[in-house]
Amino acid sequence: MKKNILSTLIAAFLFMLLVYGCKKSGSDEEDNCTQIPKVKITGARTTTYYVGDTIQLGTNITPLGLYSWRTTNSLNEISNSDGVFIPSCTKYDEGWYYLSVSYPDCASHMDSVYITVTNKAEAAPCNPSNNTVTCSSIPNFTFGSITYGIDPGMGLKDLSGNQSFNIYFNPYWTSKEPEDGAYNISPTSTFDQNDLYTVYMNFIYSSIFFQAGSGKVYVSHVGGKLRVTFCSLSFSGSLGGPSYTTTASGMLTAP
Repeated sequence: MKKNILSTLIAAFLFMLLVYGCKKSGSDEEDNCTQIPKVKITGARTTTYYVGDTIQLGTNITPLGLYSWRTTNSLNEISNSDGVFIPSCTKYDEGWYYLSVSYPDCASHMDSVYITVTNKAEAAPCNPSNNTVTCSSIPNFTFGSITYGIDPGMGLKDLSGNQSFNIYFNPYWTSKEPEDGAYNISPTSTFDQNDLYTVYMNFIYSSIFFQAGSGKVYVSHVGGKLRVTFCSLSFSGSLGGPSYTTTASGMLTAP
């Protein structure tokens, strides 16, 4: 008899352990729902990110739930974990970052942060005279007239000397003021939109149409005016026959 009672008690204990021991308690679920509204994005700089920097975002706490990250620059989800990692950021990574956290039977929660990405200022390695261009194999240029605005023929922002020496900016900057820093040379007016920090340069001398092939220009602002400086850039052109080349250094400042 005692053996039967003991067996019954053991069976009842095992049943209660199976039913209640494997069930998540109401207090745990309640705690999870309480924690989700407290989630905040962490890791974002309060200052600017420079192109090429690492962006790493996380959260202050990580309650159980579904995490979804999106940005103003992408229609697609960029992460479904509790963090975002961008090893080398570009201008396209600038914008709002939105984090959504949800869990069944809990209210969804959202947090956001704005990330600014800009070009890093870089001084030119030479210091030419303002509004002049010095060439290696053709006469130098001294500009009596500098214009800055949208070229009606090209539809691009253009810094021009005497309306013949042109520095065209990537279409991205048509409605924006170009940022300071080093810009790469685009060999043609068809820009690579993977590199927004690019310019296309050309000029005409003695009916020869010269174009810059490669290198960098250095953009800065002096007294609020855009300035472009370049050092020993190679230009080439032709008249349908032999090619002509020259090396040029110069500086143009917007009026």
